[in-house]
Amino acid sequence: MDPLIGQALGHYRIEAKLGEGGMGVVYRAFDTHLDRPVAIKILRADATTSPERQRRFVQEAKAASALNHPNIIHIYDISSSGDVDFIAMEFVAGKTLHQLIGKNDLPLKDTLKYSVQIADALARAHSAGIVHRDLKPANIIVDEDGRVKLLDFGLAKLTEKTVDSEAATATMTAEDALLTEEGSIVGTVAYMSPEQAEGRKVDARSDIFSFGSVLYEMVTGRRPFEGATKMSTISAILQKEPPPPSGLAPNLPAELEKIILRCLRDDSASGKRSLASKGSDQAPARDSDSVKTAKPEEPPALVRKLFGSAGLKPYRLWEILHIKICLRNVLLVYLAWRFKNVTSGTWSLALFFAILFFGTIQSIMAAVLLFAGSMDREFLRSEARKFAPWLRAFGLANGALAISIAVWTAEGHTILAALIAFLGVAIGVTALTLKPVMDRAAIYNSNR
Repeated sequence: MDPLIGQALGHYRIEAKLGEGGMGVVYRAFDTHLDRPVAIKILRADATTSPERQRRFVQEAKAASALNHPNIIHIYDISSSGDVDFIAMEFVAGKTLHQLIGKNDLPLKDTLKYSVQIADALARAHSAGIVHRDLKPANIIVDEDGRVKLLDFGLAKLTEKTVDSEAATATMTAEDALLTEEGSIVGTVAYMSPEQAEGRKVDARSDIFSFGSVLYEMVTGRRPFEGATKMSTISAILQKEPPPPSGLAPNLPAELEKIILRCLRDDSASGKRSLASKGSDQAPARDSDSVKTAKPEEPPALVRKLFGSAGLKPYRLWEILHIKICLRNVLLVYLAWRFKNVTSGTWSLALFFAILFFGTIQSIMAAVLLFAGSMDREFLRSEARKFAPWLRAFGLANGALAISIAVWTAEGHTILAALIAFLGVAIGVTALTLKPVMDRAAIYNSNR
């Protein structure tokens, strides 16, 4: 029996052993202060040997605890009792993804359900500048409701070799990695990115590679890179392409296979040969150079001047433009109603109803395009081509009617006339110039 069971670490009472890995031993414990179950990870004795590594560990764990994401295990406490360093974290009753996969693949619906949550957690951490460095099925737990929780976020950085004040610069080489036991926080060999295997500095792309390895195993039941020894596994990661997952899972959707292979191909970061460079007829290799160096597509100069933001994607500006079309028409109808009330005669009534008709039709068309944009890009293109001439015609008609009303009321109602004239010009200019420019930038020439 484990001697720690029944003992106390601070205000945590150890109840049962949950598992053991390269970083330490995990126990289920009870927080006597808050009366709740927790998971306690007791660190290996050599995990925080130097003050600098301990400082970096605490800093990294604090950053990970601040993520506060539903798919990331929350860290409650970092402490020590005697000479034992430990982490107290959220306890989740469930199974690891490694246990769920077993020797078989997962059902497609479960794969999609879990992978979306994993990707969401990674995106949140990466946006905060935190890289996992040891993403693998054993570090992903699924609770009884199917909710995914990622373990050990940010803690893998603990074993990176750093420059201490009394030590020379050191980097982890492939040979160093081989000396690390399976499951250590440096990175499990089978899920290691090429950068980790070569001892390079890692970033978010390393997690994406590991995510691709996890996805591959979820759909095939096999790891993408396997060898008889750790060295041969690392060699496969650096030099070979994994067998296409569709060869092992014939019913795998083509789009999901593309996502998996795209995650596992990163030519410029690792020097790994792509399928394309080997002349294979398999799925196209990841165009990582263009992915990493491409800048966000900027809207045309006219769009930037009118909206004042080149940082927004053209499609977002296009959406804003169509919302503005609807709002301007509503305002113009209101002002036309005010015009009808301050004037008299058949013509004022006719102008009001004409603006009401043209504005309503134009707003409905703009709303239809917004809806089409939320459905499918090709559907949006077809609808935009269909409505483009009508939107232009109704916009110009509305603008002309507004100018006519402004001229009519200019003498007796200057402010009302100025507002109507301004709206008329804005609606006309949008229909004649800005709308076509935005369509080209956001629909026809952009990836949104």
